[in-house]
Amino acid sequence: MTHYHPAMGCVRVIGAGLAGATVAHLLHVAGRAVEVVEGDPTWGGQLRTASAAGILYEPAGAHIFHTADAEVWRLVTGLVRFLPYRHTVRTEAFDRELSWPPQLSELRTLPRWPQIARELAARPARPDAANFESWCVGLLGETLYRELIEGYTRKQWGEDPRNLAAGWAPKRIELRDDGYTDLFRDPHQGWPEGGYPRLVDALLRDVPVVMGRRVTVDDWDEVCAGADAVVVTCALDEFFAEHLGRLPWRGVRLVNHYLPGVEHALTCGVVNTPSPLRAHTRAIETKWMSGQTGPGTVVSYEYPGAPARHYPIDDVQGANRALARRYLEELAGLPGPPRYVAGRLATYTYIDMDQVVRQALNTARRILGEV
Repeated sequence: MTHYHPAMGCVRVIGAGLAGATVAHLLHVAGRAVEVVEGDPTWGGQLRTASAAGILYEPAGAHIFHTADAEVWRLVTGLVRFLPYRHTVRTEAFDRELSWPPQLSELRTLPRWPQIARELAARPARPDAANFESWCVGLLGETLYRELIEGYTRKQWGEDPRNLAAGWAPKRIELRDDGYTDLFRDPHQGWPEGGYPRLVDALLRDVPVVMGRRVTVDDWDEVCAGADAVVVTCALDEFFAEHLGRLPWRGVRLVNHYLPGVEHALTCGVVNTPSPLRAHTRAIETKWMSGQTGPGTVVSYEYPGAPARHYPIDDVQGANRALARRYLEELAGLPGPPRYVAGRLATYTYIDMDQVVRQALNTARRILGEV
């Protein structure tokens, strides 16, 4: 952090992704001096929106804002206009395209329905939460699990599903019999007009931000100089130079195809590809989210296994979570002013955008009440 001269008497926020930007915005609105330090040359983290011939797409993967938290929704929609969009996902399985989550009404039309029906009838009263695979088999039966879940999971996480914890599965996987085909049931859903950078721009418009300054524990004294509090939103294993070991993360890369003269190439915004015979996990057509019309579209194919910190990996033994706690203890043990953490990277949790904003709201309130 050479040539960086920190401001005095402020709250310093490390990271200008959604979590850091929201904390900084809220503190600024409340009248607190705040400064953000971002390691990348631009702010926004993974909230990227690009365009090809004017057609918007997301080079870092699909982001859908959905929430039941009215306060979170008021905050983001008070900053930028959100287009009405309710997210629909389909999945390629059984040689056809099905709704995701799966609908019993569609499954009953499959040639393999008799076997599926027998397995569903034999399910336990409650799925076995010993690991991700046992929970999914207990919910869906063996056939649906193998066709819809196993291949996707192995590709996405690079792990045997039996090595993954079941904790987040109930929120992500279900079997429906109600005809409701939106992925999320949250009352508030949408996509920011023009893309997500406009939301981050609105959050940081009045906040001082230093970009291109990567901060590690070696810079801690400088970070704390004159600071009343420090908020850390970056990955803690990276911040501490992995001296306790590297936290396992799963990253993705996208290959984006511009298709001239095409209105839509997919049947909806996202189509999952669970087959292990195909390398990508899903195809994304942001044009469904952006509300754009006319010829030309971009389809993005998502490939897992990139060297990036996108998704924390919850192993069944809890070792990764335990290592994350050790890094939190390391941060707490550093000298200096009070420090706080927020966001997926710093907390090593698989959370949605509305949960990130909620963490930021709670963090800002703690700082205003404690510092």
